[in-house]
Amino acid sequence: MSNDDEMTINERRKYLRKMQKRYRKASEKERSMLLDEMQQITSMHRKSLIRLINGDLARRPFAPTGCARRAPARTGFESCWGG
Repeated sequence: MSNDDEMTINERRKYLRKMQKRYRKASEKERSMLLDEMQQITSMHRKSLIRLINGDLARRPFAPTGCARRAPARTGFESCWGG
């Protein structure tokens, strides 16, 4: 992957799963260095990385929200708010 390409979500999760094992075994100073490395590779914020690494890296299934969940299927240009 070239430096210009962004990682997909699945690629990031795969990378973070590998790093999670190293992160959990590391000392505080090593964790800081690992976070710097992960931040540079994934282009994610530090706090987001910490949340992901300390939590469960499994992705949740998509659940429709709002209009798509409440309204029955409609056709054409009809919306949830008008007919």
